[in-house]
Amino acid sequence: MKNALAYEWVRARSLRSTWLLLVTAGVLQFASGLYWGLKRDLGDLDAFTSAFGLVDRLGALLVAAIGVAAFGLDHQHGTLATTRLVLRSPARIVAARALVTAGLGLLGGVLMVVLTAAGVLTGGGALPAGAGAAGRAGGAVLLLTVLSGLTGVALGGLLRHTGLAVGVFAVWTFVAETALAALTGVPLTALPFSGTALSALPGTVAFVALVVLALGTTTFTLARRDG
Repeated sequence: MKNALAYEWVRARSLRSTWLLLVTAGVLQFASGLYWGLKRDLGDLDAFTSAFGLVDRLGALLVAAIGVAAFGLDHQHGTLATTRLVLRSPARIVAARALVTAGLGLLGGVLMVVLTAAGVLTGGGALPAGAGAAGRAGGAVLLLTVLSGLTGVALGGLLRHTGLAVGVFAVWTFVAETALAALTGVPLTALPFSGTALSALPGTVAFVALVVLALGTTTFTLARRDG
């Protein structure tokens, strides 16, 4: 497994897109933090937690794209056979890609939280006095980026097309869950992506379960379809 992780880490870090996507996610959050930090009529809101929302969803999409690339580029360039030859076990391939992507997702989440705070302070705003709300908001971002990255790995492995996989994730996060909540009355807090973004336990549990199922299906598919 150590060799599999090293192999995957070299692949991920050698792609300029990996670092470009992470930096872009951080810059977007800095801009959002700056925007809210410049506001002086927030009422009961605070700039830090308000800076998340749509922007952290965009950041999660960018991290998901990193996960998608783990498999999508292999299929796009026809290098999956080489990966299979080197790492052999489908379970080892998926596990290594999931772990490396999770680490990058965590890094992206930390970057987003730190730069959001930096943006708020740069704009002259203040961070929340209590750690409760800020901690929940920051924790939600970390969970969102890690789970989104893992979802990207699964989608890249299942769909075998980078653009299609990123598109499916974008539609799910920005359209499908909102439409589902509006049409069926299911609360957003119970839906995987939205619930996690809102720090809701039901949605977070659902997202974790979905990721585990998707990665398991990816492993099974890799063994059967690409063997």
